[in-house]
Amino acid sequence: MVSKMTFTIGKKLAVLTACATLGIALLITFFFITERSLVLEERKSSVQQAVDAAHNIMVYNQNLVSKGVLSEADAKRNAMETIKTFRYGQNEYFWIQDMQPRMVMHPIKPELDGKDLSQSKDPTGKFLFNEFVSTVKNSGGGFVYYMWPKPGSKEDVQKVSYVKGFAAWGWVVGSGVYLDVVNSLVWGRSIGFLIAALLIVSALIVICVFIARSITRPMNHAIKIAQSVAAGDLTTVILVENKNETGQLMQALKDMNASLLDTVRQVRTGTDTIATASSQIAAGNHDLSSRTE
Repeated sequence: MVSKMTFTIGKKLAVLTACATLGIALLITFFFITERSLVLEERKSSVQQAVDAAHNIMVYNQNLVSKGVLSEADAKRNAMETIKTFRYGQNEYFWIQDMQPRMVMHPIKPELDGKDLSQSKDPTGKFLFNEFVSTVKNSGGGFVYYMWPKPGSKEDVQKVSYVKGFAAWGWVVGSGVYLDVVNSLVWGRSIGFLIAALLIVSALIVICVFIARSITRPMNHAIKIAQSVAAGDLTTVILVENKNETGQLMQALKDMNASLLDTVRQVRTGTDTIATASSQIAAGNHDLSSRTE
């Protein structure tokens, strides 16, 4: 015989809770992915605006050259010194290179200034400075993903930078944001949502356990009563504690037990009457037999 898997009420409620928990987990995952995308786009937009501001510094100094106020060398020096000290966000900086590519100014790694960067690549093998030049040549500016160490660290981490070309001087100015900073911001924003989700899941588990016990305990009690009645014990005291479905079940068992007990009493009374009549008939027969004899 093939046995069939049976699901108790407790197991069904557990499955329901598991499904709700899975739904919440999927919602958290979707929220985290969406939030990360939004934060990343927000940071990229901030970086682009900052690079545009640095680019405007070059434009301003070039205008002074056009007006004869400054020489081109002085204008380049002024723009470079201003951009070198320019900071925004979480101490993000700018660098300037040319189209060779050769480093014009790097505020964090001044040892790169004046060096040829055409063979410089990140740990993934990307020739990042050549990539910056290609981006500027193709569209005038854009975002590039690569690996680069944080200030004060030698470990390369993922970074996305926006670069923009300044054709008048053949320069490329760029700045970027480290993606681990973005991840930290996302986790910071998501921690409250995660705590709320955990509280909801905990509340669901507690509620389901309470409901399961409130159903299974009366059901188990009802089963024991039914087994006692089936065994012929009609003396069990049945208590009806509420008026819900389980209370109605207990009331039905109580009514059934009372009805069976009344039936047994009637049968017993009838049996006693029959026994008395039988005794009287037997006595009459005995008396008749004696007289006949």
